[in-house]
Amino acid sequence: MNQHDGRDQDHGWVDPAGTDLLAQTLGAMAGGVDPASPTGPAAATAAMGRRVRRRRGAKLGGLGGGALALAAAVALGAGQLAPPDQAEVLPGASTPVQAFQVRDGYQPSWLEWSDLTCGMPVNDLETTAEGWSVAAAGDIYARTTDLGGAPSRSWGMASSLQDGQGELDVAPVLVWSRDGEVVDLGQNVFEAEGSQSEPLIGAGEDVVAATGGSVSTCSPTSTDLDPVYETPLPEGDYEVRVVAFPQVASGRRAVAVGERVLVNVSADAHRSLSVNMGVIRDDPTIELPEPVKGQVTRFELDRPGDWLQAEMTQSGYSSEVPMRVMGQCEDPGPETTLPIELVLPSTGKVVGAAQITCDGDEAGTEIGVLDGGGEVVDIRLPSVPDGVSRLWVSLEPATPQGDGSGPECSTTGYEPRFDLDNFPIGDIAAAAGAIVIAAMDCDSDALIALAEDSGTELMSGTGTPEQVFALPETDTEHYRTLASLLSDTRGEIVGDVVSGDVTGAETVVWPRVATEEFRDSEGAWDEVVAAGLLTAEEAEAQRVHGYQGPRIAIGTDMTWQSYTAGE
Repeated sequence: MNQHDGRDQDHGWVDPAGTDLLAQTLGAMAGGVDPASPTGPAAATAAMGRRVRRRRGAKLGGLGGGALALAAAVALGAGQLAPPDQAEVLPGASTPVQAFQVRDGYQPSWLEWSDLTCGMPVNDLETTAEGWSVAAAGDIYARTTDLGGAPSRSWGMASSLQDGQGELDVAPVLVWSRDGEVVDLGQNVFEAEGSQSEPLIGAGEDVVAATGGSVSTCSPTSTDLDPVYETPLPEGDYEVRVVAFPQVASGRRAVAVGERVLVNVSADAHRSLSVNMGVIRDDPTIELPEPVKGQVTRFELDRPGDWLQAEMTQSGYSSEVPMRVMGQCEDPGPETTLPIELVLPSTGKVVGAAQITCDGDEAGTEIGVLDGGGEVVDIRLPSVPDGVSRLWVSLEPATPQGDGSGPECSTTGYEPRFDLDNFPIGDIAAAAGAIVIAAMDCDSDALIALAEDSGTELMSGTGTPEQVFALPETDTEHYRTLASLLSDTRGEIVGDVVSGDVTGAETVVWPRVATEEFRDSEGAWDEVVAAGLLTAEEAEAQRVHGYQGPRIAIGTDMTWQSYTAGE
């Protein structure tokens, strides 16, 4: 027993802070109270609220002694899990940003060759590229990324180009103005010269996507050598123009400016005055359904009148799970079809295609496992028929994932033992407990946050947190494996431990059979078989060369160092 061990000689947990958190936690859970609630014992440990979120009281309350020990471990030590500057931030909560204020006269560094400045009168925004013209060729759409943390919304619009002398080697941008002044000059497209893509709505010859960022480049938080832009445009009415930067015959950059498009932005939506969607003859009658569990991407377009709202939301990553495209489209012409493409935005590669008839009926097409596993996927509508009043398209698992009442994964129905005696250092049970609770709750956001905070090496460096903890799971059941490792096997310290003194530079590895000290231990091999990490046959085959199954490592400094599912 060393001085850093969190247990006394009778293996009873010590409360070093004198707050009796363990008693509070156990009492709260026995009474059906979520120990992570704002008024519960977790209020004393802000990081617990950060890591341990929804549904935990109900889920853990019905599991028994292992769950009680798990909650107690987290309540006692979770305050050490988060860096001090992050401990008060809940995953998914928006981080505070400064109030929007245009910096008049400010010019982003990539536009120093031009006369474009923030706050300039919009009437001075003129074409200087001789022979070039640019125009909006489709309606503005929002691209919302909601993959954990605060959602981020950027913009796109189809733009058509009339070439003059020279060439256009960068994507056009969207320039926003309000009350006659420019309030956003668009993002830096010069960092990706030659990178142009097709728009998500509309396609055609000489049509490319004009892009807009999630924040304004006219309201910098910092204007140092590396400026910081983190303030989004506030709600309100705007004029948006497509602006292109061709290289003219002299080799210099010039500006081509399109006509205005009226856009209204609110906190959770936007709408624009439709550019070219034809005449709507009837109000839409189809309903936009709730997203299904496991949905990767969704596109919605709604046009009840002259104003249109179009938005694509990315809420997951492609995986080895077979997928389907579902959708519904309403158009006065019942024989009208809507073509659909699935595109990897990283490369522009089309990895799937489908179509639906705009007769108002829901329809779908199974497309199997997509190429580019682990990436986000765009839904692109190359040609939206004139007169469409409403549509939605979803990329989702081909097999429904549960009843939508909450996430399900490989830990569903599994009860962790979480024996506190499995931890050679008491305090480290808090770090392990946070991981187990996230896995038990099928909470991909929490596991991703924990791994990102610690810089965890996953799958021997071959996987990102988003890929490894994506839901629905593949045949590799990472959630159950994590919970089993930390709940059903014992850990062992590896590293330089001198005279029993733990310095904080050591590592605890689960299962202990993966360490040199226990590689020949009958009891250690029995543990991994009983935990379901290996079959008896697999364990027998691995004894010759050593354990090659799943393992996890947590530093004695409370950082989650690595996890692999084994060979």
